[in-house]
Order: sequence, then structure tokens, then C-alpha cells
Amino acid sequence: MNTSFKLELNNKPKKDKTTDIFLRVTQGRKLKRISTGISVFEKDFNKNAEYGKWVRRTNPDYRRLNECLKKEIKNAEEALGRIEDKRKVVSLDNLISELQGQFSESFIEFYEEKLNQYKNTKSISYNKHMESKLNNLKEYLGKKDLMFSELDVSFLNKYHSFLMSKERKKGPLNSNSAASNLKAIRTIVYNAIDEGVDIKNPFDKIKLKDSKVNRKKLSIENITKLESLNLEKNSVLWHTLNYFLFSFYVAGTRISDIANMKWKNIKGNRLSFIMEKTDEGHTIHLLPKALNILNYYKTENCGSETYVFPILRDLPTDADELMTFKFLECKKAKINRDLKRIQKIAGIDVNIHFHISRHSFADIMRTKKISIYDISKLLGHSDIKITERYFRGFDNLTSDEALLSGLDF
Repeated sequence: MNTSFKLELNNKPKKDKTTDIFLRVTQGRKLKRISTGISVFEKDFNKNAEYGKWVRRTNPDYRRLNECLKKEIKNAEEALGRIEDKRKVVSLDNLISELQGQFSESFIEFYEEKLNQYKNTKSISYNKHMESKLNNLKEYLGKKDLMFSELDVSFLNKYHSFLMSKERKKGPLNSNSAASNLKAIRTIVYNAIDEGVDIKNPFDKIKLKDSKVNRKKLSIENITKLESLNLEKNSVLWHTLNYFLFSFYVAGTRISDIANMKWKNIKGNRLSFIMEKTDEGHTIHLLPKALNILNYYKTENCGSETYVFPILRDLPTDADELMTFKFLECKKAKINRDLKRIQKIAGIDVNIHFHISRHSFADIMRTKKISIYDISKLLGHSDIKITERYFRGFDNLTSDEALLSGLDF
């Protein structure tokens, strides 16, 4: 019975809008699809193209990706040949088993392979996050490799204990940071399972829970103190305060989005942009206080591609994604240092960092009895459960108010 191999896209795009490329193995009326581990935007793929030209030139990495896909087909053809040489029945099950026999049992090798693939599909901040988690795992392993078969509940528990111990070179992690490391491992395990790798999933028997975090936030009185500061116009602190207050006025928008904001993102009294963290579109109504801050930065020379705030204006025009990431990380550190100076000037006893604008906005909206659904949409959360977890760190004050109200008789 003839066996054929063809490349095709999965029928469901991923969160980053790319779609996995599958190798379709057909035998008679039966077929199976195997993930190649490669994903591209739908517009960049042509399933009817000539051999070796499936990924279009519109993808900057088309040459390498096409070579990888050619290798996938070659591996499948060689697996078919090996079965025929052994005079075995060429069934789909036999063929799939033979293909999976080429799979490396090394979890570390698979993790590194996924990191290479993420470079084409994920943001650089996500890549850095996953890379740091791999480095922590390698520190724990020393010179040893880690096989999928060794990745069980016992290993995960021991690794979790290590992350929270003084044995780490950089010191112990808190429980949430330790859990984040295990979640990275879980992501890679799920990737392997999605690609048809026959492995046991240790996370079926272990649940990763975030510990409750006491989120610091500013009160309305604190915000009023910041608004009333009379800082020297165009000074570093004056700009920093503008960034922070603007962020607060637009639902605690993250610093990376504030920095990358351009005038094309502002249409009248609406702000519309793609959130860097989630790659999702977000739109917010601009309040008068936010518009007043924008007026400080609007000039006749501002084009649609001009940055609104002068955070990234010194960035070289030929900067790539990595250079931009490092440049912004330095700016974030400087802005947070300047916010500490502003905190002292304003006489506020809460340690201010940029992300606290998001905490403060969410908590103030909640105390004003705004529905959690509306707050979730304003924060740009994809799921209301994320907002519920977000509020766990604010529960003490609400509980205290409920107690006082309930016993007020």
C-alpha cells in the first residue's frame, strides 16, 4: 500500500497567531499528522509549493525553516525504508513508532530545541524568561543530562526544594518564583506531548499553585500627592512622574507599552495598541488628565511613527529586537530609581515602582465597586480568572472592611 508524506498547517492558530506545520502521513484512506515543531503565520505557508519552498520569502527565516521541513520529510522517508528493509508490514502505527524512535530522550536537548523555535514565534521577553529557567535547571543538574524518563514527581519535588534553598548561587527563590520554574518545565513537557512524543506527564500528579502575594498599591490620597508635586518642567523626575501618572490614568498600562507607544496609537480620545506581554490588541478611553499629559509631548514635528514619550527616542534606528530589549531594561531600572526619589519628595511610605500603577488602578477601581468583569477588560486580561488571582493580594483590606461592617451594631 502506497505511503505519502505532505506538509500542511494545523487548523487552529496558536495564541501568537502562528500555526503549527504538520507532516501528514497518508496510507490508503488512513492518515496521521505529526507536528514538525515549526510554526509560521498562515500567509507565509504554501502547502502546494514546489518541494523545499513551502515557507514563503515573506518569512525572514524561510531558508532555514524550509531546510528543517525537508529534513522532516527525509526522516520520514528513511523510517519507511527501514521498515521495508526489515520486511515488516508498513502500517501507520509501525511508521509512527519508527519515526518516534528517532526522538532524543534528553529533556535538556528538547528544551534547547524549543528555545530555538521560540525565537521565530515568541517575544524576546518570553524567550529570556524561558532561557533563565533552563539555566536554573542546568545549575541544579551540574554536568548531568536530564532524560524524560527521569522527569517524575520525585525529581520535581527535589528541584523545587533546591530552588528555595541556600544552595542556589543567587540565593533562594520565593515560592512563586520557584513555581514559575516548574511551570516552564511543564510548558516544555506539554510541547513534547503536543508533538506526539510518548512520555509520561508528571504534572498529572502535581499541582502548581501560586502563593498569595501581598500586592503593594497606592491609595487615592497617594495619587493626589503625586499629582500635586511641582517638579521642574522637562526635568528627569518631571518626565518620570508623567510616565507613571499616564500609566495610572490608562488602567495601569505596563512600562513596556508606555515606552513603545507612538502617536499612531492615539486617535482622538482613544488609545489603541498591541500589548507587548500578550500580543493582544487593547483599547482604552483617554481621560482628560491623560490627554493633558499627552499635550506636553505633542509637537508639530510628531509623526505617526514618533514615540509619544522620550523613553526610546535615543534608541538607534537600526536596533534589532535584542538591542531594543536590553535598552528598555536599562530604562526601566532608571525609571524605577527615579520613582523612589519622587516617593521621598511626595512623602509617601509605600515603595513605588512602575508596576504599582497597575496594582493601584485595579484596587481603586475595586474599592469603587466597579465590576470585576469591567476591571478585567480595562486591565487587558484574557480571562476573568486572571483578574480574580490578581485580586488575591488585595483581600486583607476588603476582609477588614467586611468585618468592621458586619460588627457595626
